[in-house]
Amino acid sequence: MITVGIPRGLHYHEFGSFWKRYFDIAGIEALVSSPTTKDTLNTGSQLAVDESCLPLKIYLGHVNSLLDKCSHLFVPRISHYHDNYFFCAKFAGLPDIVRNTFGLSSDRLISPNIEGASLLKTYQDCRSISKQIGITPIKNYWAYRQARKTYQEDAEVLPPFGARMVAVLGHSYLLKDPFFTTEIRSVLASRNMEPTFPDQVQAKLLYQLAVKYHPEIYWQLSAKLAGAAHYFANQSNIKGILVITSFGCGPDSIINEYLDYHILSKSNKPYMFLNFDEHTGNAGVVTRLEAFLDLIEWRE
Repeated sequence: MITVGIPRGLHYHEFGSFWKRYFDIAGIEALVSSPTTKDTLNTGSQLAVDESCLPLKIYLGHVNSLLDKCSHLFVPRISHYHDNYFFCAKFAGLPDIVRNTFGLSSDRLISPNIEGASLLKTYQDCRSISKQIGITPIKNYWAYRQARKTYQEDAEVLPPFGARMVAVLGHSYLLKDPFFTTEIRSVLASRNMEPTFPDQVQAKLLYQLAVKYHPEIYWQLSAKLAGAAHYFANQSNIKGILVITSFGCGPDSIINEYLDYHILSKSNKPYMFLNFDEHTGNAGVVTRLEAFLDLIEWRE
């Protein structure tokens, strides 16, 4: 019996709902790993090389949790999704990293080459998957159509609202992981402030706003982040901007400086970068957040 494991990390937070829906409709059992815990991070840290970024360590921890529960692992190779932008090299090399880290055979990995967002290319990706695990052409087409429809419906978002809001920016694999954001939401709620996230704004708009920073910013997720920073910096109901970043991220080490100099410092809004690594504790996060919120209230 075929069971496909989907690690709850990295690209899962951008495209995971589409692929989970696709496998379900195609009649293939798809098992998503459990939410991130400290054990997930500790396991991934032991498996990864020292130079690995924090999100990659977490991803390897999720893969490890699925090895004994599934026959196949879904680890796509993503080079780019939008024209003129590229994903970080770890997304393109992820199947190789997983295969070499765990000593897996290529047959156990389902790794379509994702190189665009067009309907035809997405269908071709699904077709390559169906051939590998024996999904019939008709069932494959139906699963693709239904998964695409659901994914588009889920992407419909509402603009942020509220009188006292803090924009929390960062990559989706950080912001959508409760391991990183639960404490942040709790502290904001205790101060009667409401968080808003980039996914509450249409992605199309964020990429349109990011065009002015191209070609200096050519990483796709970094462009989305720059568009979000530009958008929230110009919203009157946003009282402050918090940028969540992860230790060891190559693009972030450059983009954070770029956002600071070109966007955030010109916004006249309080802002702070909060960097996470495997040693970050809740006490340190709470202390820095409270100091940041004190500054916002003082400005008010």
